[in-house]
Amino acid sequence: MTPKRLPRPTRALPAAALVLALAGAAPAARADVTVGTLHQDLPADGIRLVVFHGQVGELQVTGTSGDSVRLEVVLLCERERDENCREAAETVDLEARQRGDRLVLEVEDWPRIKGGSLSIRARLEVPRYRAVEVDMGVAEVTVSGVEADVEVDVGVGEVTVEGPEAAFGSVNLDAGVGETELEIGGRTVEGNGFVGGHLSWRDGPGRAHVEVDAGVGEIRVTLH
Repeated sequence: MTPKRLPRPTRALPAAALVLALAGAAPAARADVTVGTLHQDLPADGIRLVVFHGQVGELQVTGTSGDSVRLEVVLLCERERDENCREAAETVDLEARQRGDRLVLEVEDWPRIKGGSLSIRARLEVPRYRAVEVDMGVAEVTVSGVEADVEVDVGVGEVTVEGPEAAFGSVNLDAGVGETELEIGGRTVEGNGFVGGHLSWRDGPGRAHVEVDAGVGEIRVTLH
């Protein structure tokens, strides 16, 4: 079956660059310049799984009571006058493809530029009962409010997942080099491993599953 190609994203390129500090856990000393924004707003009818593929940056996934999938991707350069980064950002696109009950959102045409100064700050909103799958290279990923399967894979970075304990039946966490931690109702379960961390929990009352894999990094899951 040929994948269904969805409408092109809207793109906004600011006339004057706006310097923004990365929110949350980004290094306090780093301030990035917004050089472009991509949007997708799609109906979730018939969608069971929402997949996001990205490269470098931050992604916040939020489960909502709505009936649509909304994604905003902000393109960032480390320095205001980095012309190589600005030119590279112009080639980046956001592709949406639907195949059956699977919706894939992908940041495409990611450039190779010296110093790796281009990154994204993305926010993805999905109906809370849709499953989510994230695959990124170097990233900080946060997932909250989703009450279906959550799968996250990062090469290097930090992953945080929060959700209701009643929705989940199992959690499986793997960090090649790093730490894993699961908190359930105020009780903390730490992963085992000499260098990396592995944690498996299968005592939940729900049907959903959390699976997170980080090559290097930290993984924290909180069920409350």
